[in-house]
Amino acid sequence: MRSIKFFIIAVLGLWLVTGCGDAIIDLEPKDQFTTDVALSTLEGLEGAIYGVYERGRNLCESDDIGNYKCLQTDIIRAGTHLADQQVLNAAFFCDALFNGTNSIVSGIWDGYYIGINRANLIIDGVENVEIGTSDKDVARKNNVLGQAYFFRAYYHYSLLSRFDRIALVTAASVNPNDPVELVTKDDVMPVVIEDLETAVDFLPETAEVNSVGRVSKGVARHLLAKMYLEVEEWAKAAETADAVINDPAYKLLDDLTAIFAIDNQENSELIFSWQFSQNDASHPQRVSHHWYPLYDRVVGVDRSFEQGARPWSRFQPNEYYWSLFNNNDKRLEAYHHRWWFYDSETDELPSGKQIGDTVKVEDGFTVSLEMEIGRAIQPTTAKYDENSDLLGKDVNESSGFRNIIVYRLAETYVVAAEGYMRSNNNGKALERLNALRKRAGVADLTSIDQNILLEEHARELGHEGHRFDMLKRLGILHSQIQANSPDVAEYMEPYHVSWPIPRTFIDLTRVEQNEGYNE
Repeated sequence: MRSIKFFIIAVLGLWLVTGCGDAIIDLEPKDQFTTDVALSTLEGLEGAIYGVYERGRNLCESDDIGNYKCLQTDIIRAGTHLADQQVLNAAFFCDALFNGTNSIVSGIWDGYYIGINRANLIIDGVENVEIGTSDKDVARKNNVLGQAYFFRAYYHYSLLSRFDRIALVTAASVNPNDPVELVTKDDVMPVVIEDLETAVDFLPETAEVNSVGRVSKGVARHLLAKMYLEVEEWAKAAETADAVINDPAYKLLDDLTAIFAIDNQENSELIFSWQFSQNDASHPQRVSHHWYPLYDRVVGVDRSFEQGARPWSRFQPNEYYWSLFNNNDKRLEAYHHRWWFYDSETDELPSGKQIGDTVKVEDGFTVSLEMEIGRAIQPTTAKYDENSDLLGKDVNESSGFRNIIVYRLAETYVVAAEGYMRSNNNGKALERLNALRKRAGVADLTSIDQNILLEEHARELGHEGHRFDMLKRLGILHSQIQANSPDVAEYMEPYHVSWPIPRTFIDLTRVEQNEGYNE
């Protein structure tokens, strides 16, 4: 039986860096590294680490995979044209095609294991690299090592959160005779936490890192705090989250619209982002366009950056999500695109309507494509907007170059709040949540429980890719979907909270498929 290490290296390749330029994290373009070159010098290690970053960033380049962390939650519904992407539609609805042959499943599995292997090559080989004795050289080596440990933890956890049974790979050495063993959370989480604690020790302070596209102590601490919640180390979660909150490099923005602004992608609230650049036009992200309804099918409304650029209508927030907001909550306007307006100089507008008027169902407008009228102007999240040509995007392109935010400080406040709440320190928990509510212009909470926490999590962090993990950790993913997401609830069974193991991997290793899946 072949080992997973052999599978990763022999089948998926040993190469470390492919086309790593400033689109990844603002570095000069580098040629492809061989393993020998990358692991022989300090400069080689510093180049090789970007191949580790690349695996996470790469998933955002896929129409099918880019938004996978937002799937199967209680706050999302299908857009009118999700069915145009068959494998994504299958994963969203957990239908019969959501199985081990689904390319989203294999893309995530294979991609993250390539990233783990690249990290392991660095971790295993770093001590063999001769470096100078200066403090600067030691710090450079430690920085690379800290990043490798961070991503080994990040990728292992990302796999665990979806598949539940994964191969724990902590060495790059190859022994084709080793059997493959899939292990569960009890075996994986201690390694993830140890890797993150090691990363915190090795990484530079946030203030020393000049981009949210680079991993620092703050990034590692943020994920570590979330992992402490996973293993119910409540006090440690709160303490670690507070270390991020108290880091002078981070600060909540008072202007909510500035958090996700296309011209403000390096700001004090952002902790880590996958970075893209029009200077590397062959590697755009394909995340932003999924969230917009087909507003330009409304007669009288033209496609424009101001209206949202090219729409694909794959996902939209659902009714339960909208029900959580008070009408005075500033996040309603700041985090969403809620209205469209007539702007066509050539179409005939509905009777009594002028250019600049807001489009409303009662106007009696028509659409140029068969769909439920109201859904053409369905409100949606604006957190992925690329509503400008500032980064070189054309209004008719589906791809773009804005960064994709992975972590921001508001989530750290929610993590701290949960850690304090479960440590029976409700005063501190409320302090953390109310900091978010104060800037949103809504009244302070006076009590807190799990349901209150979940609702605030949705209002603040909805559709940013954190909801699935939280609901699953709490054991309520399936029940929340059944209660609040009717289009998914119709198809989703309890076993779907564990995703299917890729069929190619099963055929190669003879491991058992996760319960409930036939393929």
